[in-house]
Amino acid sequence: MHNSLKSHVLLAAFLLTGSATYAQTSTSSAKSDKATRKAARTAAATTPPTAGTQLAPPPPPAGGPQPGRGLSMGPGPGQPGKPGPKGGVQALTTLTGTLTDYSAANDDQVYDAFTLKTSTGTETVRFPRHLGQPLMAAAKAGSAVSISGFRDTNPEGQMAFHLVNLTAGGQTISNQRPTPPTTPPTEQSATVKGTVSSLRQDPKGRTQALILNDGTVLRLPPPAAEQLSEKLKVGTTVAATGTLHTLRPGEVTARPVRVVRAETLTLDGVQFLVQ
Repeated sequence: MHNSLKSHVLLAAFLLTGSATYAQTSTSSAKSDKATRKAARTAAATTPPTAGTQLAPPPPPAGGPQPGRGLSMGPGPGQPGKPGPKGGVQALTTLTGTLTDYSAANDDQVYDAFTLKTSTGTETVRFPRHLGQPLMAAAKAGSAVSISGFRDTNPEGQMAFHLVNLTAGGQTISNQRPTPPTTPPTEQSATVKGTVSSLRQDPKGRTQALILNDGTVLRLPPPAAEQLSEKLKVGTTVAATGTLHTLRPGEVTARPVRVVRAETLTLDGVQFLVQ
């Protein structure tokens, strides 16, 4: 009986010792596996991908694209929602009638329009200045003509008819780009002095020229005219130096006008450099 009890005690002690050893072994194994997985993740994060490796794209930011992060904030060129370039198509109209006279609606007094009398009324036809000579040679006042052109609104908001071509006496003059002169015109220096009789403004209301009492047109860049706006008044005496405008090939003047592009301007005894 004593021996049997002793045997049971020894067996229990053995089993307890084995369980403790197994528990320690399992814990060490689990810690080792966890450390191994952590080291693998660290290596994967710091090691650059090899050629051909595909990486999953990062998830999109919460709430959609964010500004300032290199993402488009709207449709780009050619994408839906962005208006395309303005079209270059114009509907042409053909008119026939009698050319009554030529006119110049500009400070330079260079011909750039003519009046056409049709069966229904009169029409003012605009044309580029360089067509003045060929048009006046082909169709003089009183000539029967046929023209093709289109209507458009000018910067002042007025409807105008623009010439594309004119046919008179079997000859056709077409609106083509002028051929640049082989030798650029030589600029001539000019000095002017006088009293401002009026101011000429562009369609945006900016002063672009001074008309002096002797008829000289003194041109100024709008920024310069704006800076001197308090001094540029009708009745002001001015002196200026600059370059004299010369006619371009094909242009014809209605009457001689002296047009000077200002380079210096003197007001109230102070000289300004015009740029």
